[in-house]
Amino acid sequence: MNYLGTTSRQFGVGLALLGLALGTPACGDSDDDGQDDVADEGDSDEGSDCVATPQATFPEVNESACVPSATDYVPGTDDPYDACATDDGKYHLVEGTPSSVARVEAYDEIVALLAGRPSPDDFVTARTVYALDEGLESRLLRREDLHHPAIPESDFDSDFEDDKQCSSPLNVEKHADRCAGPAKIAPLINEAFLAGVEGTGAPEVHAARIEAAGLWFIALSVYKEANTCITKAKDCDSSWAYYSGGFDRAGGIGLAAEARALSELAHNRVFDGVSAVRCWRELYPIETYPLRSDLDETGERLLSDALEQLDNAIWYSLARIVRDRLENQDAVCGEEAEANWAFIEILDPVLDLEASARGATEAASLLALWANPEPSASDLEAGVAANDAVFPCP
Repeated sequence: MNYLGTTSRQFGVGLALLGLALGTPACGDSDDDGQDDVADEGDSDEGSDCVATPQATFPEVNESACVPSATDYVPGTDDPYDACATDDGKYHLVEGTPSSVARVEAYDEIVALLAGRPSPDDFVTARTVYALDEGLESRLLRREDLHHPAIPESDFDSDFEDDKQCSSPLNVEKHADRCAGPAKIAPLINEAFLAGVEGTGAPEVHAARIEAAGLWFIALSVYKEANTCITKAKDCDSSWAYYSGGFDRAGGIGLAAEARALSELAHNRVFDGVSAVRCWRELYPIETYPLRSDLDETGERLLSDALEQLDNAIWYSLARIVRDRLENQDAVCGEEAEANWAFIEILDPVLDLEASARGATEAASLLALWANPEPSASDLEAGVAANDAVFPCP
C-alpha cells in the first residue's frame, strides 16, 4: 500500500481552502432547480420515502455463562495478584493525567461534528480537530498493531527512534499489518475526510467510516500502551485513558461509552484488564523491573495473563459493537443503511484477525459477510450467530 506523504499541515490547509471554495454542500441540499443532488444515490434525506421493513430475527445476548477465568485480575477478590491500589475498583494514576485523554475527547468531538447529515464545512472543522498538534492524527500515523510480528531490527530506519519505526514510509509499506495506523487506518480516514469536504457521495457514509476507523485506532492504542507500560510506567495511564477517556469505571467516553452502552460486562472486563496491568506494574516496580527480561517466572506469568485478559475484553467489546450494527442493518434503509454497513465493513474485518487466531470455523462466514454489499436477512442472522460463537464472553 502506498504511503500518504502529504503532511498534516499541508493536508489541513488544503482542506480548509477547499472548504472555502465550496459554496453550498454538494450533498443533501436542494439547488434552485429543485433537483436533489444525491437522488441517484438513493436515499434517505429528510423527505425520503424510504421505510425499512425488518425481516431478520436475532437472539438476545446471553452473558450468564461469562465468568472470570482463574487467572484473571478481579478487583477486591481472591485473585492471583497480591494486594494493590486498584483493588478498590478504581484506576490510580502512575503519573499525571496523560495527554491521550485529549485524543479521545477529540474523537468524541469529531463524531459529534459529523452526526446526522454533515456538511462539507462540518468535515473541514472535524478534520481540523483530527489534525491538531500532538492530537489524534499524530499518534495514528505511527500506531502499531502489536498482534502482528515486530519490525525486525534489520529493517529499522535510522531516521526514526526504535519505538517509532512505523513513522518510516519504508516500514509502512513493507510491514503494513504491523504499521496498521499509517498503512491502513489513516488512508481510510483521509479518504473519507476528503470526500466529505468535496461533497461527493453520501456524507453519512464518510462520517461512519471515520467513526469506525477511529474506534479501531483507540482499541489498538489501549492494547499497545498496556504493552509498553513494561518499559514506560506512565503508559499504563495512557492505556486507561485511551479506553475511558479519563473517566473511572462509572463513566467513560469513546470506546468505553460504546462498550458500556451495550454491555456492562464488556465495559467492566476491559476496565479490569487495564487495572490488571496497572496492578502488575505496582507489584513489579519499574525501578527494579525496567525490562520484561528482568521478571521472575511469576512476574512474567502475571504480565502475560494481564495482557491476555485485557486483549480478550477489547475483542469482545468490539464484537458487541459490530453485533449491534449487524442487528441495526435490518432496521434501516437508504443512506442510513449504507452508512451502517460502511461502519461494519471497517470493524468486522478487524475482528477476523482474532477469529482466525482462535481457529473458529465461523471466521470464514464473517469474512464473506463483510464482503457482501447487500446482505439478506438470513445473511445478517448468520453473521450474528457466527459473531456470538467466536466471541461468546470477554
